[in-house]
This record gives sequence, structure tokens and C-alpha cells, in this order.
Amino acid sequence: MTDTADSHDWVVGCTIKVLTKHTKEEIQGTVFGYDPHTDTVMIKEQGTHGGVVNLRLYKAEQLQVLSAERAKGKQHDLQLPYVDKERARQREEKALQVAEADMAKVGVGVTKEAQSIFDALSKTMPCTWQGRSISVMDAVVVQPPYTTDDVTTNIEHKGALERVKKVLQAERTRLGLA
Repeated sequence: MTDTADSHDWVVGCTIKVLTKHTKEEIQGTVFGYDPHTDTVMIKEQGTHGGVVNLRLYKAEQLQVLSAERAKGKQHDLQLPYVDKERARQREEKALQVAEADMAKVGVGVTKEAQSIFDALSKTMPCTWQGRSISVMDAVVVQPPYTTDDVTTNIEHKGALERVKKVLQAERTRLGLA
């Protein structure tokens, strides 16, 4: 077997060990399929617990073959594994919720420093963007240019106001803006 992957290396049922060229991740499994027109290989590997398998799809040119051996006289399991559609739908829904929550933490039209200030505040307090202003705990608002003089609240939330000012000042000092 050579270091570069040729189409003859991708015999279905062949047990292989490959290294991804960009991430240098080592993958061990069985060739589940190969498409010579797109030069794409599907590798079936054992999952983290019994009865679970992972199917990975790669461009063959992105893999370096470390070893390959063809099992003689052995039948290969070429059936797709069972997919629990409800569990897959739940995983997709959860991933979308996480992605949406992550997107909501990114300010639109704000400076790098403003985003750093938001990130610092949100580590210890719930924060949301409201335009270019930062809302903290739905009680305190930090307006651009995000100095301690730009922090406001109503009389009920003086404790939160002082906490936000303290974290804001520390982050501005860390960023060299104080």
C-alpha cells in the first residue's frame, strides 16, 4: 500500500487505517463504499458503544492510507445501519437551537472591542444584543461606546448596575481601552 490513496485502495470491505491530511486524525474502519466519479470514500467505523457505527464520507485525496488489508473469504456487512429517525430529528433540533443561541451572541455592526465586552459580561451574567446596545439580565443596558458612564438601569437594580460596571471596567482595562 502506498502513502497516496489510489482508487484500487478503496475496495469495499477492505479494512483500512488512514490519516486525514489537514487535521492529522487517524481513522480505522472498513471501506463501506467508493465513488470513482467524485473520488469519494465512505468509511464505516465502530461507534463509542456497542451496536453503534459511524459512517464518514471523505474526498479520497484528503486521506493518506497507512494500512489496508483485504479479508479473504469473509462476507462483508454492507447493509446500512438502523437510523432512529426520531432521535435524529431531536439531535437536529437541539443542534439548531444551539446554533441559533450562538448566533444571538454575535453583535451586528459592532466593533471587535464591543463583542469582547459582550463576551466578558455574558460569562457571568445573561446578556443579549439589542441593536448595538448590550442588555444585561434584562435590567441593565450598556450603550456605545461601552464605558462605565454608558451603563444605565432603573433604581431597583443598583446592585446589578455596580456588578456590570465592575466587569465592564475590568474588560476595558484588559483590552487597553481604560
